[in-house]
Amino acid sequence: MLSACLALDRPSLADALADRGIRTVTAPHDAPLLIGDGSTCPSGAPMPKGQQQWPHALLLVVDGDEDAVIAAIDSGADDATRADASDQLIAARAASLIRRSVPRHLTLGDLVIDLVERQVWRAARAIDLRPREFRLLRVLAERPSQTVDRATLLKMVCGIGFDPGTNVLDVHVSRLRAKLDRGFANPLLVTEKGVGYRLAAAPAPTSRPTSRLMHAR
Repeated sequence: MLSACLALDRPSLADALADRGIRTVTAPHDAPLLIGDGSTCPSGAPMPKGQQQWPHALLLVVDGDEDAVIAAIDSGADDATRADASDQLIAARAASLIRRSVPRHLTLGDLVIDLVERQVWRAARAIDLRPREFRLLRVLAERPSQTVDRATLLKMVCGIGFDPGTNVLDVHVSRLRAKLDRGFANPLLVTEKGVGYRLAAAPAPTSRPTSRLMHAR
């Protein structure tokens, strides 16, 4: 699911974002977009994009007239709007920024993930995943070759902030592994005992999916 960090007190905006399939989070590094007001950053300007703790894009909702909006954009915001704009308009601007900030595809060797259509191919073969299986794959694919610990996966995939003492995560991993690696000589989903899981690099593809979705941008 697409996400945005909402750094201003406007609960109704969260509902408008949700209507567009955008969930709100509290940590900027968990989202490609930060939505804030003029107090979000010094002088309303974003921090350098190279800093890991900062999101990919910044949308400022500012008090004042058109000059205030222009000043916010000139200060470095990717977009800005007046505070009296409707939640629906701000959500539409946020969705546009996210579409431009988030790459459509993740590719790891012969694995291709369409983040918009939520489709997956391995060696040009389509793989049908359930929502949590897709979420699990995306979390791992965004950290290629890195071991992701169980606590992080439980929180990001299952929405559980503690160890429930059940095998709920293992079930999702098992199902994903069966769909992802069955019929292939090189397994992608690797278990690091006592720690977590990671995606290993796979051989580069000799062909790509022919679906029109792979060519749409």
